[in-house]
Amino acid sequence: MIEGWRFLAGLGLFLYGMDLLEHVMKKLGGRSFKLFLRKYTQSLFKSITGGVLITGLLQSSSVVSLLVLAFVESGILSFRNALGIILGSNVGTTLSSWIVATVGFKLDIESYSLPVVAVSAIVMFFLRRAPAFYNGARMLFALGLLFMGLGFMKAGADILVTDIDLSVYEQYGTLMFVLIGFIITILIQSSSATVAITLTALHAGIISLTFAAAVVIGSGLGTTIKILLGALQGSPDKKRVASSNFFFNVVTCIVAYLLLPLLIFFITDIMHISDPLIALVTFQTTINLLSILLFVPFVNLFARWLESMFKGTNEQEVSFISPNLPVIPELAIDALYKEAENLMRKTTEFIKYVLNIHLKASPEHFFHSIRSFTRASQSFDSRYERLKRTEGDILEYYANLQLHDLDTSQYSMMNQYITALRNNIHAAKSMKDIHHDLKEFEASGNDIIYDHYTALQNNWTEFDTALVNLLTLNDKPTLFEQLTTVMKGVFRDYNRQNTLVLEQLKKKQLSEMETSTLLNVQREVLSAKKSLLRAIAYLKLTSDQAHEFEFLPEF
Repeated sequence: MIEGWRFLAGLGLFLYGMDLLEHVMKKLGGRSFKLFLRKYTQSLFKSITGGVLITGLLQSSSVVSLLVLAFVESGILSFRNALGIILGSNVGTTLSSWIVATVGFKLDIESYSLPVVAVSAIVMFFLRRAPAFYNGARMLFALGLLFMGLGFMKAGADILVTDIDLSVYEQYGTLMFVLIGFIITILIQSSSATVAITLTALHAGIISLTFAAAVVIGSGLGTTIKILLGALQGSPDKKRVASSNFFFNVVTCIVAYLLLPLLIFFITDIMHISDPLIALVTFQTTINLLSILLFVPFVNLFARWLESMFKGTNEQEVSFISPNLPVIPELAIDALYKEAENLMRKTTEFIKYVLNIHLKASPEHFFHSIRSFTRASQSFDSRYERLKRTEGDILEYYANLQLHDLDTSQYSMMNQYITALRNNIHAAKSMKDIHHDLKEFEASGNDIIYDHYTALQNNWTEFDTALVNLLTLNDKPTLFEQLTTVMKGVFRDYNRQNTLVLEQLKKKQLSEMETSTLLNVQREVLSAKKSLLRAIAYLKLTSDQAHEFEFLPEF
């Protein structure tokens, strides 16, 4: 009984060590991983190579696949570039199998892992405030736990060999062992751990090479289930990537199963690999390389088929933040930045809708005006509600980020982007509050009021053009200067319109009520313009520059 618990304890340590190693590697290589993806996904060959390398580093095809899903969801990586990474990730994950087979069972790994765990734990305790040393020690600690767990599994399996009889399942053939590998991987959520268990059983003589290979085939399919579940509520591109991973592994499993006797014969009799552990990991690597060779000629056809299966939605409705986006600091920064840009576009479209700029028509066209009013009344509230829901989703995501480790620069940048988002929503609310006044201006029989309304439309069109130009600027000093110039122009227009309204009041061309309403509308339009300019400042300038711009004196 004690040996059974030793084996399970070893499995637990192995799984925890792998999970900790994945977490540490993501933290150490967050930005590097992002830059790596951008650099090495420009062609199919580079994408496949990148998938092999980055999976070999993170030691988990599931983690890489989930990260790729997150990058696709956030708009950092395109679906077609993600395909190559998915193809390469299955080869990269075999590196851990090679390490386990060549090191884990050839050395007295427990005698090596104990000092690694001890020293790294002590370093972590005393150097918690030194991030570089602390994370390096965590990586060694994770590796130590991983190999300590493997040692426990090996010791437990050596004793359990007399108690476990798998021959009862052999009568059902290799398909039963494929199913066993599939179920184990779903339960423990790690194909690498399943292969490690299989290597342990093979080393102890509990299972033969052929049936061990069948378990490996099943593990490859089992690891795709988590990816599919992670993409159920995602964007069309995210569903395409998850489906490509699933179909790729299904085809790999079918081909490997059909060729299983031939591949075993090739490895043991042609390549003359007598060590069953090396033979098994050679089999695992071979089937993944073979499946890539089979898929590459048809990858474009495969991509088009997936694109036809999952149709995209209207681009305006795309959000870079979703509840399914993993909370990864580096990814979160990019996602928040893109969402701030996205929300600014949505906000300016909403404001143009409020001002009826796109639906502008001559006052004489009575029926067109009726249709315009009907359309506006039907969709105005829903448009504003969509903006508010987007803000709520982002704030919920941001709240989740507070539970994770963020360095000072990451925290500062994300706070800037959140401030930009709030300024966008403030601009939308300012215009929402005067929506009914603008509708009255549009329908007014007073030519002076209608002239003010058309002036608001024309001024906003010019302002919108200025916003588009500002968003294209990347040089921060130049952008700060241009933002200041545009802000001065906004105040000039505001003061000029206010002066004109007051002069018209003096001349009795406007009533006191009309004057008050016009001044209130001008004030809310000014507030919306200031908020949008501040949103750009917090989006694209440094924190100090954005703060300075926000508190510039009114011109």
